[in-house]
Amino acid sequence: MKEGISPNQIVLGIVQLATQTHELDGMMASTDCLRLLLVLMPATTCAKGVSEYISSLAAEGITTLMLLDALSLACYLCGQLDEANLVHLTYKRLQADAIISQMLRD
Repeated sequence: MKEGISPNQIVLGIVQLATQTHELDGMMASTDCLRLLLVLMPATTCAKGVSEYISSLAAEGITTLMLLDALSLACYLCGQLDEANLVHLTYKRLQADAIISQMLRD
């Protein structure tokens, strides 16, 4: 983010990763949470390299939730508190949704 990449561009890459990996499929509120995050943090410019890099992280076992948690911390450390709070709330909601969905499957 210190190199001029906005949190909005990173969020777009994370959403693309979640879509490509189908990681959040079957979770009740995941689509709505990610849509809301995109509405609240629209990317004004595309950062194709950022999205490609984020997508490549799936091969390393990095998950959407891990990336959201890391982005929230990065935003906080860079003083972007509004963005940090939005991403953190999305992370917590998706984390809760994952637990609820797992319980319903068991």
